[in-house]
Amino acid sequence: MKTYSLDLRHAASKRKLNALPDNRLPPLRRRLKDDTAATAWARGELIDFGRAKAGEDFQYVEAALTELLPFGDIVDGKDYRRLGRWVFNADGLIWREAGAESMAGALGAILVGPAGLEPATRPL
Repeated sequence: MKTYSLDLRHAASKRKLNALPDNRLPPLRRRLKDDTAATAWARGELIDFGRAKAGEDFQYVEAALTELLPFGDIVDGKDYRRLGRWVFNADGLIWREAGAESMAGALGAILVGPAGLEPATRPL
């Protein structure tokens, strides 16, 4: 059995998610068999929350799923492991895996890094 935490947030749009005060619910925690069960649980909680709420500030709803590691277990300096997040918006219900997000960020940093890849101007 593993312990999982689910953080639900809502806003009018993804851009306003971090700007809206009091848009985060207290985290939900549950002990489940594996990541598949946890992902299904998170999806169900997001759907139930989305059905119960309506209005301008509920156009973008997000459920971030995290595994809380046992005491003493540290992975990459952290005592938790992000699995991903369910997002419910005008496009529908979408699962965004945590590994894919970090990989996209890493590729972006490699492909479009700060100055140093090529000089902006050539010396005369």
